[in-house]
Amino acid sequence: MISRAFSYFEEGMLNALISAMTILVFAEVIARFFFNTGFLWIQELTLTLCGWFVLFGMSYGVKVGAHIGVDAFVKKLPKTGRKYTALIAVMICLIYCVMFLIGSWDYLAKMYQIGVPMEDIDFPHFLVSHLDPDNAWEYLRIDVEEPAVPLWISQSILVIGFSLLVWRFIELAIAIVRGQTDGFHFADEAKESMHLVDQETNKNNSDVQGDK
Repeated sequence: MISRAFSYFEEGMLNALISAMTILVFAEVIARFFFNTGFLWIQELTLTLCGWFVLFGMSYGVKVGAHIGVDAFVKKLPKTGRKYTALIAVMICLIYCVMFLIGSWDYLAKMYQIGVPMEDIDFPHFLVSHLDPDNAWEYLRIDVEEPAVPLWISQSILVIGFSLLVWRFIELAIAIVRGQTDGFHFADEAKESMHLVDQETNKNNSDVQGDK
């Protein structure tokens, strides 16, 4: 139940992020080409959303098997060998993620301590006008007089993304131990390409037969 709700949350976030990026880029293109103007905050916000989309999508990619990998050797192993090889690979991935998680936490802690703001994105005035200036700076690192969005908020996806990735790898490790899967599932670009070729061939053959 929790895993299913979490999956819905992931998919909803990814859909919202890609939709927001599309709308922002469309608005920026219209402003530039039709009104000869632009918005610096749109550029920075789009880059931020893109970072969120990529880092948030890492864990979802593990879930649906969208990552690309080389498994030609692993497929030659017996079932037991594939299982232990997959567990070793998952442990290495977890160590990698934990290292990045610790580094991201240290980085965000320093950004929070210093109070570095984003360059072009400010909070709307109505959101900060009622905040106590001392508390806003003490707890959120927001300067009420110049309410730029703190960098630690926009880059918090570093911790969120790698935490979600750790969760997905733990799920995968449990599934391997229980025998529910024998390892990673990767995107097979060659197979997908051949499938598209077959579809195109079948379509052309159908068109030729229809012309006859």
